[in-house]
Amino acid sequence: MSKQSYSAQEGLGYLGEDLLIQGTVHSEKKIVVSCTVEGSLHGDQEIIVSEKGNVNGKIEGNVVVVAGKINGDMLVHERLEVNSTANLHGEVHVPSGQLLIQEGAYMEGQCITSKNKQTTKQLAS
Repeated sequence: MSKQSYSAQEGLGYLGEDLLIQGTVHSEKKIVVSCTVEGSLHGDQEIIVSEKGNVNGKIEGNVVVVAGKINGDMLVHERLEVNSTANLHGEVHVPSGQLLIQEGAYMEGQCITSKNKQTTKQLAS
């Protein structure tokens, strides 16, 4: 079974290292970003920016895991995990108590926590 058909069956989107995407990416399923995205990235489920991933623009999603580079603002509705290899520049909105930052991660910018998930949903509107 090819990797592509397996991913489709599991509801997983994968943007490979050799891609350069300019514009808006929206995924209804879990998505793994290992490429460069010049624009915005929106996910209805989980967004994973791998160590080789690079996003220059806004990210909005329910659950976001970052191991790569982000240069832009993030609006996270449920949980944000920042791995030790991550490099973040920009403003981050996340519900209070739902931000995990591993030792070694680099963050530059402002982090705004809200008291509940509903507040971050309202910011998106």
